[in-house]
Formats: sequence, C-alpha cells, structure tokens
Amino acid sequence: MTILKRVEEALSEEGKVIFTSAEIKKLMSVKFGINPNSVLPSDYCYNRTNHGIDKSGLLVNKFLIRNADKAYYYVGFGYDFSGYVYQKPQGSKKEIIVGSWREGNYNPVLLPQNDIEDLSGNSYFEGAVNTIIVNSFERNPKARKECIDFHGCQCWVCEFDFETVYGELGKDFIHVHHIIPLSDVRKEYKVNPREHLLPLCPNCHAMVHRYNPAMDPKKLKHLLAEINA
Repeated sequence: MTILKRVEEALSEEGKVIFTSAEIKKLMSVKFGINPNSVLPSDYCYNRTNHGIDKSGLLVNKFLIRNADKAYYYVGFGYDFSGYVYQKPQGSKKEIIVGSWREGNYNPVLLPQNDIEDLSGNSYFEGAVNTIIVNSFERNPKARKECIDFHGCQCWVCEFDFETVYGELGKDFIHVHHIIPLSDVRKEYKVNPREHLLPLCPNCHAMVHRYNPAMDPKKLKHLLAEINA
C-alpha cells in the first residue's frame, strides 16, 4: 500500500475531520512507522497540486482540503469539491492558481485569476501569498452581501436588474467581480467588499474577462455608453 493510501486510511479511522500537518505526520509515524518527512499533506489536497506527482493534470487520489489557517480537512476520495487549485512553482515564494474544481470536475485555469464569487473567512481574508480557499467548509456570503448592500443588485456596468426582468426568480441574482488581480496581491490583505468587489451581470462579467488581466469595469461601462450613445 502506498503512503498516500495509508494516510487516507488512517485519517478515515480517526473519527474527526480536522488535522494539522504535525498531527498527520505523527499519526503515520506511530501507526505505520513511516518517516514523517515522507508524509506531505499538501500533496493530498484537492486545492493544492505538486506537478511532480500530478503529472496527469487530473489531480487524482485527493482526499484533503487545506484552509487559510493551513489546517487540513479530511473529506475522502471522490469528493465533489468546488474551488481553486494552487501550486508553488519551483524556486518561487509565490503561489499561483493553476486550475479549479467545480462539483468534482477539474479544469486548468483558462481565465484571468481574479474571478471570485465566494470569499472565505469571517473577516474576508484572501490569505497569505495569494492563497484563496473557496470550498464547502469555508464559503461565507458576508463579503458578497456587503458588496451588494453597498452597490445594489443591479449590474454596475449595464444596470441590468434580474429581479425587474425575471421577477422573484431573479431576486438577488448577480455575479460579484473582484477587481484586483490576484497576481497583484503581494501580501496578506483584507478584502474591502465596497472597494474591491463589484456586482456584474454574467454578460458584462464575461466581457471584462476577455482581457488578461481583466478589463477595468469602468472602461467597459464607458465603452457601452459610447455604443449606446
């Protein structure tokens, strides 16, 4: 049995879901006599990848999720995880987003990396060194709500209002766009929902992401005004 499968088996029998890296390493040392340095919890995470072991790019054999506090949640194999996947290139101190999971399906990053509709943490931390954890354990609508409470639920660019058009079905529906590219975030910072987030309809959201980095929504709003003049 591989170390990876032994770790998964051991955690599944512990009767809890939250572990520190030290706890996982100690458990494997005590239970199987495995050298703690051979146990790398981050390599077993849905939201982390080590291209040395994930050569297929499919991120198989994952069973943990790491949160912003670097605690590990045991969720098991085949979990329907939704969120970003991070990787630290060799020799770099900075993590980058290399892909995303949505309901158990993995896709490499094709769009700019500042598209966030759910933010983690009670105080809206996006995390140190560009780490953002968006998963089933941490989804928190507070930042989104504060953004919408301040800006309204209409599209900031085209002013489309889903509730006006679709009635009750469209109530409270809107995308939330993070206007600061994650590549520009050098240190841990606290998201200000009023200044860093804007409500955009899906069409305008898609249009700003046709550029890399994303177009400033102000430019799209100006462009739309010129077209409709």
